[in-house]
Amino acid sequence: MAHLPGSPWPANRFYTTASPFNRFVLILPLIMLLAMGAFVLLTYREAQGALLDEFRVALREEVSNLETVYREEGLQALRQSIDRRAKIGEAEHTIYLLTAADGRRLAGNIDGWPAGVPAADERSVTFSDPLDGSTVAAEVFLLYGDLRLLVGRRAIYEQVGEHLLRNYLWLSGTMIVASLACGWGFTRLIRRRLGTIVSTARTIRADATSNRVPMGHSGDEIDALIVELNAMLDKQDKLIVYARQSSFAIAHDLRHPLSHLRNSLSDVAGELRGLSQAEHVNALIGDVDHILAVFAALMRLGRLESGAQVLVRRPLMLSALAADVVSLYAPLAEEHGRKLVLEAESCLVSVDRELVGQALANLIENALRYGEGEVRVLVMQHGDDATISVRDHGPGIPAVQRERVTDPFYRLESSRHSPGSGLGLALVKVIAEAHGGRLQLLPGEPGLLAVMHLHAGEEGRA
Repeated sequence: MAHLPGSPWPANRFYTTASPFNRFVLILPLIMLLAMGAFVLLTYREAQGALLDEFRVALREEVSNLETVYREEGLQALRQSIDRRAKIGEAEHTIYLLTAADGRRLAGNIDGWPAGVPAADERSVTFSDPLDGSTVAAEVFLLYGDLRLLVGRRAIYEQVGEHLLRNYLWLSGTMIVASLACGWGFTRLIRRRLGTIVSTARTIRADATSNRVPMGHSGDEIDALIVELNAMLDKQDKLIVYARQSSFAIAHDLRHPLSHLRNSLSDVAGELRGLSQAEHVNALIGDVDHILAVFAALMRLGRLESGAQVLVRRPLMLSALAADVVSLYAPLAEEHGRKLVLEAESCLVSVDRELVGQALANLIENALRYGEGEVRVLVMQHGDDATISVRDHGPGIPAVQRERVTDPFYRLESSRHSPGSGLGLALVKVIAEAHGGRLQLLPGEPGLLAVMHLHAGEEGRA
């Protein structure tokens, strides 16, 4: 049996006897047959009981009428009435018998008292007709003078049972054919849709990573599975692209500071006795700090995206946290002739203080580095959510690039020659998502409005 390359499953897995679809097609008719058989048996027993009850009521009434004839008109009239009714009753499967105390037949349409039937007054009995073996339901009545009267009727419910059995067999055959056809059609549809998923997965495994499973139009559970699979593939694509870009970007971004560090070290080696020794050492420290900052941001970003970073949520006043961060960067803004303004509502949230503080710091740094004019920080609460907005009055970000600037190491052409690593907004986005929120980059008209949404509850990745 052929197997998929690199897979323990056969290529025609859906068509083997181990397939759940084949088992479904075979087991479903069997279950339906058992259910139908139980229904027919129950129906037969109910019909049998109902017919017997009707028989016995009619027989008792017939016995009562004959007793009245005997009491009012005598034995001869009784014998004549029984013989007359017996002739009529042959076509209606009715049995009549009147015997003396010694068992001698006096009237009726059977030869003698049935074996095994007790001669007890007002007794309901059932016995087999000696002529054709059919079941007879009868009533026994003892008349005055030790006369014994038996009135019975052949139980036609046996014929009803035969009809039910024939109909059951026909219905069973029809049901088996219909269930097999419906089951085969249904499983064929499911197999086709699952086959599409398997085929697409096989194509993706063959390095065609841009392929996606085509969506159906039914909106059922398989479509929901396809949505999740495609989302997983998109995330996997992003992670692969991120890994490839990261390796290249790290090499690119670290080459210049490392080269500068080497040249500076050469200069220091030649100027150990010079007055500029301290200045060179400080420059080296700055380069090393930049390298360490890039590596620290990469590690934090990787831990957050992989879910390895555990959020330490604590209730805190978001306005107080924002005030601390703003006060930290206010001197830097003043050095560049800029103004940092905070407008904060009083809102209590449960977040990771360190991560949210880092995200706000990144947004402020981004506004101070690439924006212009006043930088305004706004903290607001909306029901169970809180937002931190940072707006500058610079050139902003073109609409077509607003989504890409949150990718790690992606930088606009205008900012490639300025300090930075391209990890700031990527880290803000991941921190917001870890808290069950999101990052929005909107036009500030002029400038850029960065809005970080945070969920105030315990939701979010941890």
